[in-house]
Amino acid sequence: MATQKKIQLVEEYSKKFKEAKSIFLADFTGINVSNINDFRTLCRNAGVEYRVIKNTLAKHSLDNVGIDGLHDMLKGVTAFAYSVTDAVAPVKIIKQYNKELSKTNKSLKLKGCLFEGKVFGPDKVEQLADLPGREELLGQLLGMLQSPLGNLSGTLKATGQKLLTLLISIKQSKS
Repeated sequence: MATQKKIQLVEEYSKKFKEAKSIFLADFTGINVSNINDFRTLCRNAGVEYRVIKNTLAKHSLDNVGIDGLHDMLKGVTAFAYSVTDAVAPVKIIKQYNKELSKTNKSLKLKGCLFEGKVFGPDKVEQLADLPGREELLGQLLGMLQSPLGNLSGTLKATGQKLLTLLISIKQSKS
């Protein structure tokens, strides 16, 4: 029988899953509490939420918002990392943290994810980590927009300088 607390948790998680641009599922078996707390701090600083959610509550929450395909990944211990602003941020943090943990031969094992409405297995998740983040993409877009304007400005400036040089040489030849 569902308790009031469980119903509230399902509603809370449903709301967060609905707002999330991406949801990454990971197995954290073998990682000590101190390391997980460090990881939580990294997540918090990057605007990523990290939660360990009971599988049954997660299934109900995912069902409430109509997310299919993640149920098969909800076996054993499961942690959720999700972001409402940058879809790539959670997996980038997990990848960065796994590099730090590689010295201890332990890591967060990605089970899969929901990325921009599509479900991916653990094999594709690693490829998502290599995608540029939102800030980097905006910087690239700005650079692409500025490039033609800079080229036009340079061309106009060079044309004006050539015209001025031509007029000066004509003036000197007539004097």
